[in-house]
Amino acid sequence: MNKSELDKLGNKILRLGLGFLFVWGGIEKLVVEYFGGVGLEKMANSLQRIGFGFLGESGTYALAIWLAVSELIAGLLILLNFKTFYASLYAAFILIVALFTVYITRGDWMQSMIHIALISAYIALGLQSYNFIKNK
Repeated sequence: MNKSELDKLGNKILRLGLGFLFVWGGIEKLVVEYFGGVGLEKMANSLQRIGFGFLGESGTYALAIWLAVSELIAGLLILLNFKTFYASLYAAFILIVALFTVYITRGDWMQSMIHIALISAYIALGLQSYNFIKNK
């Protein structure tokens, strides 16, 4: 395999792993007990506890819906290699918010480090996708 073929294979492997991660995250927020899912109500309650309570019950429920659906869509876009640049940077943004609102505040350093690694991977995928688009 030449360098270009290896780059494309590496991109596919990265997109599969990172895409499925966000598809899974979206589904588990939408459907209770599917893929270990918590469902929208528990997700909304979690959002209230971590600092989004100012939105009220209906606001945090709407935010839970937004997060679930947008994670699912971002994951699918990454899997399909469509708008990967934007979907990857959106995923990185979601993980940055989770890092600072959930894991660092709890002192959960293992989850913090995992999120930092994932943020780096999503940013790298986005930049790599941007480079592919630019060089076509």
